[in-house]
Amino acid sequence: MKLKFKVIIIAAILLVVLSSNVFAYNVNVTLPTFDVRVNNIEIDNENREYPLIVYKDITYFPMTFHDSRFLGLETKWDENTGLKISKSESKHGYVDYNSSANKSRYTATTPYFNVEVNGKSIDNSKEEYPLLVFRNVTYFPLTWRFAVDEFGWDYKFTQENGLEISNPTHTGLKVTEVKLPVAGKRDFHNGAFTVAGDYIYFEGEKGIIYQTPIDNTSIKKAVYELPMWTYGDSYVYPSLETDETRNFGYGIAMLTYHVGGATMGTDYKIILNDDGTNEIFAVGYLNRKVFGDAFGNIIVDVSHFPPPFPNNLSMKREGEEEFKALGSADYVYGWVKNAGQSRSNDLYKIDNEIYLLAYKFNDEKATTGIHRVNINTGETFRIFEEAVQKFMIERDMIYFMDLDGFLYKISLVDGNKAEKLTDFVVSDFTVLNNIVYYVSVEEKGLELFKLGESISVNPGGRVRELVNTEEGYVYSIFEDSAPYKLIVFTKTGLQIFKTNANIRFASINQNRLFYHK
Repeated sequence: MKLKFKVIIIAAILLVVLSSNVFAYNVNVTLPTFDVRVNNIEIDNENREYPLIVYKDITYFPMTFHDSRFLGLETKWDENTGLKISKSESKHGYVDYNSSANKSRYTATTPYFNVEVNGKSIDNSKEEYPLLVFRNVTYFPLTWRFAVDEFGWDYKFTQENGLEISNPTHTGLKVTEVKLPVAGKRDFHNGAFTVAGDYIYFEGEKGIIYQTPIDNTSIKKAVYELPMWTYGDSYVYPSLETDETRNFGYGIAMLTYHVGGATMGTDYKIILNDDGTNEIFAVGYLNRKVFGDAFGNIIVDVSHFPPPFPNNLSMKREGEEEFKALGSADYVYGWVKNAGQSRSNDLYKIDNEIYLLAYKFNDEKATTGIHRVNINTGETFRIFEEAVQKFMIERDMIYFMDLDGFLYKISLVDGNKAEKLTDFVVSDFTVLNNIVYYVSVEEKGLELFKLGESISVNPGGRVRELVNTEEGYVYSIFEDSAPYKLIVFTKTGLQIFKTNANIRFASINQNRLFYHK
């Protein structure tokens, strides 16, 4: 009687399994032997808990909670109804799922549960490339039917870049690795590189600055020849950057270099035009910026010639011949009054007022503070009493670092008291969309953090460069020993791109990221 009852139970179970078309069986899978990028982020399959896998020469993608949402999908699991997957408008950042090193081969199984995609049930028994389960996560084959038709993804495979998967609605950032004949490193000098409009500019050998079209980097044109270093047998050390506020948002390439000694020498700033010509923008120790207003462009100069002296702020409107003094004659502008008297390049214009650091000359008790200067009347007004070494304006808020290295913020509109943001000192910071990114001090490893988070965004990574672009991205380049060498954040704080390859240069222009290893 007991045997008969067991037979009935087994038969009932088999009937349920057969009626649901769910048969679980094992298959052999491997890890990809090619590079993989998801939404421009390089995937470390060798050290990922949920790596992409390959079965029957088709790559499979893990539908983890974070991975699915990173590509614009929503997953719902129920023990009775199984797994349901649908498109979602929400955006989600990338999660590493780091773990110990993976082997090259594993065993996966087919799901024992039902799966629905966009409301349609999947009959896994009829799939040429069946859904798989690996490490308790469901994997989907990257066939055209699922990846494109159902999920709305883009994907492509090339021998050079491997497999690239993206959701077009997730980001407009296009990522390109470029390979150019850049000059070798000299002493502390890393080289020079930037992107402006349709061209890449870089430092080549023998002191030549080259321009190359983005769509054909095999072509290069010499656009500037650097002078020889005054005290040596080599060329001066150049830097290249893009002023993104000019040329209708395309930006202009700006070359900067120093000639001569620290005191008696001078700085040169050269505009590199699209047509290959160049023009001098500024000569001397100064911070010069161009701002637009209703009456055309105005040019503001802050003299940085040492030692600091008062009445060093001036401006002129476009078309005028001479600069005119601006502000109070007894104030020093653009300098931080501390033991070393350091220069400040923080300079903003809002309506008819310039915002910059300043202090009163010949006043022993005077400290450096944030001031606003009216460009029509020259009136100088200190906004608040805190002593400041660095600041930036984000929307209607001023963020600043005091002389000790603590971070604060204060309302630009009605602020009368600054709010302290950190009870620890930092070495650098930037702000995008009111998200604060800061770099810890040398003793803490120069790591990058988001304010409010206790874990570094790149644990163990020493920041080499932190850049806030005009296009709504923050990116950081890290030292070669870091887990990731380049990370890019969107306005919402998402890590939209990261790579563990050593990065020498990076530049973002017109929603395009270009980097050079």
